[in-house]
Amino acid sequence: MHELNSICVSSFVKNNRSMVSTYSKLTIAFLVVLLIFSACKHEPLVTINGNNGGGNGNGNGNNSLPPCDPDSVYFEQDILPLFTSNCNMSGCHNSASHASGIDLSSYAAVMNSNVVTPGQSNNSNLVDVITTSNPGDIMPPPPMTAMPTVQIQLIKKWINQGALDLHCDNGCDTTNVTYTATIKPILQNYCLGCHNATSSGGGYNLTNYADDVNGNLGVQSSALNGSLSGSVHYTGTWSHMPKGGSQLPACELTKIRIWVDSGAPNN
Repeated sequence: MHELNSICVSSFVKNNRSMVSTYSKLTIAFLVVLLIFSACKHEPLVTINGNNGGGNGNGNGNNSLPPCDPDSVYFEQDILPLFTSNCNMSGCHNSASHASGIDLSSYAAVMNSNVVTPGQSNNSNLVDVITTSNPGDIMPPPPMTAMPTVQIQLIKKWINQGALDLHCDNGCDTTNVTYTATIKPILQNYCLGCHNATSSGGGYNLTNYADDVNGNLGVQSSALNGSLSGSVHYTGTWSHMPKGGSQLPACELTKIRIWVDSGAPNN
C-alpha cells in the first residue's frame, strides 16, 4: 500500500509539474503578444475625398502650396500666359530670340531684362511699351493686336504688388467645363497673340468660335480637326503651342481635353 501511495504521489507531482509548465508557457506567450500590440502605434485611417487632397480629387492639387488669394497676382498663372501670347513669339522676346536683349519667357528672364521696376508700374519700361500710342514703340507691334486693357491692368497690379514670383494652389475644377467660361479664357491668355483677326498665324483665328469670313479656322474647327489638342498636348505632327513658350499647365490641358472629347460645344 505504501508503495502504491508513493507511485500515486509521484504521478500527481509529475502531472502538476506538466500543467504548471503548460500554463507558464501560455502566460508568457500571452504577455509577449500583448507587448507587441502595445508597441505598435497605428495611425488613424484617413479617407481622402473631395478637396481634402489639395485639389478636387483629380490629382492636380498641391498640398505644399497655400490656396490662391483672389487679391494677389501670381506670375506663373496670371502674368506669364500674357507674355507667352503677346511677346514670346519667335523673333521677339522668347529665350531663343530675346530681341533687344529682352527675354520674357520666365520670371528670372523678365527680372534680368530690367524692364520692370518692382512696386512702380509707372516707372517700368514694360508698361510704357504696352500702353504707348506711338505705333513705332508699342508692343506687341502692328499688325498684332494691342494688349487688352484688362491684361495691362493685371500686369500693372502685379508690378505694384512687388513683381513677385508667388505660387499658390488654385486646384483644378473640371466639374463644368464650357467654351465660354473655361476654354475661351485659356485661348485668350495663351493663343490670341498669334491667332487673332489681324494676325491669323497658320490660318487660325481663335478670336471666335466659328471660322472667320477670310477662311481662317475658328475654335470649333481647330478642336474638331485635332489641331488644338495636338498642338497643346504635343501629340502627333502638330506644331507645339504656344510657339516659343512652355507647355500649358496640366490643369488647362485637362480642361481642353474634356471639352474637345465632349464634341467642342459652343456652351
